[in-house]
Amino acid sequence: MSEASMTNTFCKGQRWVSETEPELGLGVLFSFDARTVTLHFPGSDCFRTYSRAAAPIKRMRFQPGDRISREDGTQMTVETVAENAGILTYFQGDKQLFEYELSSVLAVDMPFSKLLSGLSGTSAKFDLRYRIRSAQGAYQNSPARGFLGGQVDLIPHQFYIAGEVSGRYFPRVLLSDETGLGKTIEAGLILHRLLVTSQISRVLIIVPDVLVHQWFIELYRKFSLIFRIFDDAYLKGAAAAEPDMNPFLLDQQGICSESFIRDSEHVKTALISAGWDMVVMDEAHHMAEDSSMYQFLAALDVETQGLMLLTATPEQMGIEAHFAQLKLLDPCRYHDFLAFVKELERHKAVAQKVREKLDRDESPQSLLDAFGPGRVIFRNRRRSIKGFPERQVSLIPLEGRCSSEEDLSGDPKVACLAQLCRSLKPEKILVICRSRQTAKALIQGLEAHVSVDAARFDESMDLLARDRQAAWFADPEGARLMVCSEIGSEGRNFQFVHHLFLYDLPVNPELLEQRIGRVDRIGQKEKIIIHVPYIRNTSHEILALWYDQGIGLFKENVNGLHAVYTQFKSRVIQLMEQADHRPFDAADSQIRQKMTGLIRDTAAFVKQITKDLNQGRHILLELNSFKPESAHALIQMIQQTEKAKDLHNLMADLLDGYGIETDHITEVAGNSVVSFIPDRMTDENFPTLSGGGKYVTFDRATAIARDDLDFLTWDHPFVRQVMEYFITQGEGQASVARLSGTGRQGLLLETLFLLDLPDGDTFLADRFLPALPIRIVVDHTGKPLRFGDLPANWESSLMSDDPGWFLDLPQVVQEILPDMLDKSQHLARKTAQTHRLDGAAKMENVLTREKDRLATLSKINPGISSKEVEAVIKAQVHFRSLILNARLRLDGVRLIRIF
Repeated sequence: MSEASMTNTFCKGQRWVSETEPELGLGVLFSFDARTVTLHFPGSDCFRTYSRAAAPIKRMRFQPGDRISREDGTQMTVETVAENAGILTYFQGDKQLFEYELSSVLAVDMPFSKLLSGLSGTSAKFDLRYRIRSAQGAYQNSPARGFLGGQVDLIPHQFYIAGEVSGRYFPRVLLSDETGLGKTIEAGLILHRLLVTSQISRVLIIVPDVLVHQWFIELYRKFSLIFRIFDDAYLKGAAAAEPDMNPFLLDQQGICSESFIRDSEHVKTALISAGWDMVVMDEAHHMAEDSSMYQFLAALDVETQGLMLLTATPEQMGIEAHFAQLKLLDPCRYHDFLAFVKELERHKAVAQKVREKLDRDESPQSLLDAFGPGRVIFRNRRRSIKGFPERQVSLIPLEGRCSSEEDLSGDPKVACLAQLCRSLKPEKILVICRSRQTAKALIQGLEAHVSVDAARFDESMDLLARDRQAAWFADPEGARLMVCSEIGSEGRNFQFVHHLFLYDLPVNPELLEQRIGRVDRIGQKEKIIIHVPYIRNTSHEILALWYDQGIGLFKENVNGLHAVYTQFKSRVIQLMEQADHRPFDAADSQIRQKMTGLIRDTAAFVKQITKDLNQGRHILLELNSFKPESAHALIQMIQQTEKAKDLHNLMADLLDGYGIETDHITEVAGNSVVSFIPDRMTDENFPTLSGGGKYVTFDRATAIARDDLDFLTWDHPFVRQVMEYFITQGEGQASVARLSGTGRQGLLLETLFLLDLPDGDTFLADRFLPALPIRIVVDHTGKPLRFGDLPANWESSLMSDDPGWFLDLPQVVQEILPDMLDKSQHLARKTAQTHRLDGAAKMENVLTREKDRLATLSKINPGISSKEVEAVIKAQVHFRSLILNARLRLDGVRLIRIF
């Protein structure tokens, strides 16, 4: 039989097999050094380089009794094996064959070799192998592939954007949905889809310093994606492990802070030279065109296929800064600022025509197709998306004075918070204040007024401590109060809370919007109550009334906040300083008059900027950013996949086969929460859930409600790893069985064949030619049998048999079984060719429609470049070659003795 065993001695010419890609066939050891080993796979015409310390490869050593072949197809049966200078030589009588002369596709004979060696497994494992292969093929063919695994609600506008962007050959977009609509989720959905479908592998995410760990957690918890955090500690570890290597080549996916890049020219150079398939930058509006970060991103972008910029405020830094963002995304399309400004004016006329069509209940799609920026910019607004809660503001004027930050026990605002804790019991309250010192002092000061469990969340705490505090607050039986510094307003979601207490107010309205956005998010189930305490006749009152009466930000989301801040910043700060210098009262007409004028002017400015933003291309952007029909079709496919119990049943059988017990702990809406018990596992190499977890669910609603559960879907790495482990261990490759009550005697050979796309570049191609097993049954005469020719439920009637019952029957071993296999291969080749031709035709049909659509649109929409059309044409040629040259291989055999 074929055996694979590791050896510490490498030698050119040795034959090895990839455990993770067995379909590549037999590899030849091409080169090696102290750190790496490279294999050439002639049958697939590709190379693979592995880390020598963790190479997923095994040495292929055939044993006496195995049938092996040369490249020219001549065969021999191994009688003895010898090794000299690291190279194996196989003998049959006077014949000899060096291992480097072996056929590169010899791996296809492994199941049959096992059968002839009497080392067959159980019939149940053969059935399980067939179920896995069928499931894998159906999964490859599913349009929902890559969209199943997000531990998120199925929110239509998010899935529309994810589907639209991930379906492009050059995904380069600006995600600019308003705060609370889920830009990070959209980016995560896109990355997950592209990674699962192998369209990308190397991803770099650049975020503000305070969001590094938040992004890391979101990607891990919601998408089971593990990104490396690139920081100084990472560089130090990389230098110790591989001193002569670019450190950013050691990991495929990484997250880093802006300051990590900005402060080091060495880091910039290394990141640029590392090469990335996709780059993501959050809070992109903070990046000015003349900044070093912009120049770095422009240099990084030259060799990067995909780019995503995220911002909730795409134009608040000014039209020039917005144009600079678009120039990064498509420098050919956006190269002339003056031309861009003129184009914006033309959009007003297009927008008016769109409104007229909508008023007549006509489709505006033809006009939208001609709208260039809609190809690059996605911007959904709250007014167009259902699911947002009502906001209610509670302004609380207080008498007294502010206390020092060292002791807040006498602060009127702390006393106000204590009273709310008592009156709102048992509801939870989120408190956000300016600094970590204030957050700590506030909790201490509160102890003098009320006894309440209060969690704290600030930058003085490490990631684990912050997570524990957040989990305590999220627990229905946990803390009732969460006191955050400003870091709590960045990225964290507390939508299970609907009481927000603003101990202090920032001068920048964008920061206040971020604070409110922690609770005012899509999916919030309750009316949000924003508690705003302020001390009369102080700068607190000025800010509170400016936000409430001038901007109106407590009551609703407001666009153009950066422009508002820029316009009124100096007046607000000057007035606050004047108020802090000397307290004022109702009779102080000078400050009161200035405050009234500030509020009046701000309200007029907000009204005008809102009107401006609602004109022109903004309605066009909204209509292009969410098309409900497409979104609902995708969501329906996801729901149908989840509704089926196939995955649940298959995983239960797989785990049971490895002796892994599962306990169904609780029932939530009819779906079990399952507990894995890893300490009872008999195979220490069996895949485990990342992070050491052992509780999972197959139900989306349960997974969203429980952060401590892994959400098992066809996309989940654990699911894919468990199935691949079963396959690569050779489970179910060969089996024997008995079947009685058929009214006939003889032998049946059941075979499973697969069509492989071997070069690894299978994005899209495996949708058109999924690896669905070709199942053939022939009798001992070589006659093919249809499954209808066999008794009903014959598979469940199979009984175990002696795996070596036929080994002493030369005619069976040497003639009958090889002839049955030859007949099966002949039938499989005919079916395979039909599958190849059908797959190629399906591919041509889909991509021709896409090519024609893009070619037509490119004539009227400058946002569609010629390279997109060229990419589809190249893909057609490439995929056609892949599909038509897909290699047939034997994946499993079952010998059935009937009587």
